[in-house]
Amino acid sequence: MRCTLIILFFLYASVCPAQKDSLRTIQVHFLYGSKPLHKYRATEKKYFGGLHGGHVSIEVDSVDYGFGPQGKFHVFAHKNNCHSIFTIKQTKGLSVYPADSKVTTFFIPVTNEAYYKFLNIVNDYCNSTPYDYAFIGMRCAAAAQDVLGQMGVVKPRKKLKNIFTTFYPKMLRKRMFRLAKEKNYKYVQQEGRKTRKWEKD
Repeated sequence: MRCTLIILFFLYASVCPAQKDSLRTIQVHFLYGSKPLHKYRATEKKYFGGLHGGHVSIEVDSVDYGFGPQGKFHVFAHKNNCHSIFTIKQTKGLSVYPADSKVTTFFIPVTNEAYYKFLNIVNDYCNSTPYDYAFIGMRCAAAAQDVLGQMGVVKPRKKLKNIFTTFYPKMLRKRMFRLAKEKNYKYVQQEGRKTRKWEKD
């Protein structure tokens, strides 16, 4: 009996640190910018930003979080008149974007501490958007950089530097490809439909 208790004690001691430092996984989704091919202009829509557009969002526990405009679109950011929103989308384990869109998804292992940090950040941001959405200001890529920086996934940057070094999704996506190569992170890609010209990496 005493021997059994000693074994159980050491098993518990060995498991506890592993639980504390165990990893979770976040997914960072990149929808590529695109424009209709000339002969499909009548049937394909134009999207905001064209080839330098697209979108970035972060998924955790089958919930996708993204930053976008709400209301009037601002060219320059308005500090006290935010027309922006952090959106929440239940994915139920399904793809965030249609199967005929060009997408890269990075799978990033994070600690429990970073996981709960993320949940606190997005909870605060969804309740009260911290900045305006503007062409010269914070948009989806800069917002994703902001959140990932606070979590320690990428190097944190101040707001102004965020805006100009993460002006559109490709700039952050290039960092994520470098990070995936350095740390052996998994990523998956899907090709977009042939009726559009898609942004290249």
